[in-house]
Amino acid sequence: MKKNLALLMLVGFLATQAYAAPITTTKSKAPKATLEQQLSKYVTYPEALKPTQQAGVVVIQFRVNSSSEVCKLEVFSQNEQLNSALIRQLTGKKINGYGSETSEVHTVRLRFQPE
Repeated sequence: MKKNLALLMLVGFLATQAYAAPITTTKSKAPKATLEQQLSKYVTYPEALKPTQQAGVVVIQFRVNSSSEVCKLEVFSQNEQLNSALIRQLTGKKINGYGSETSEVHTVRLRFQPE
């Protein structure tokens, strides 16, 4: 009798474990918007380009700190006024979905169109 009861308990335990659905608590690490889209919300058409009304592409590199803020920003263009304007506009801005790896360097192209 004890053997049958123990066997029945074992079968019941295994059956409940086989059909148990584990709860997943992991969040999706994929950001909802790309880096370019998030950064373009913060950037206005630079004053340095307004006299010429030219469109252009600028490459920037930066890191995202543990607070999900843009830091250590570098702008790669020939125009120093444009470089300083972009650094001023983007430093410290929040970026969603990229703050987990603080040593990673991100490279982004930003496009400018005259207004």
